[in-house]
Amino acid sequence: MPYNIQGSTILLGTEPFLHDDRPYIPLRDVVEALGGNLAFEGDGHVAHAKIGPWDATVTAGEETVPVSGNGTTIPVTLTAAPYENEGDFFVPFDFLSEAYGYEVDFVGDTLNIVNPNAR
Repeated sequence: MPYNIQGSTILLGTEPFLHDDRPYIPLRDVVEALGGNLAFEGDGHVAHAKIGPWDATVTAGEETVPVSGNGTTIPVTLTAAPYENEGDFFVPFDFLSEAYGYEVDFVGDTLNIVNPNAR
């Protein structure tokens, strides 16, 4: 199942999948495909997903994600909690819209991700 980012088809290491009846995506793969980076704190249960000026602090099991950038921090509530499995972080697919303002949706089996500011 491919991802479609800004109109380009991209295959990542992990496809979107259902977890507790919600679509999840691999945090590192998607953030890096969007030109960002992922860094972990201490024990690895907290990740900083930075895309452009925005840094989302993702904690396994916590639905609230503080997003910092441009001198402000905004708490964002996700539809489900991120989780960690064998050192990888997974987030509900709408994390990208909630934390960064991307437009995300599924068309068939493809997850479309569009930055509305980059059209």
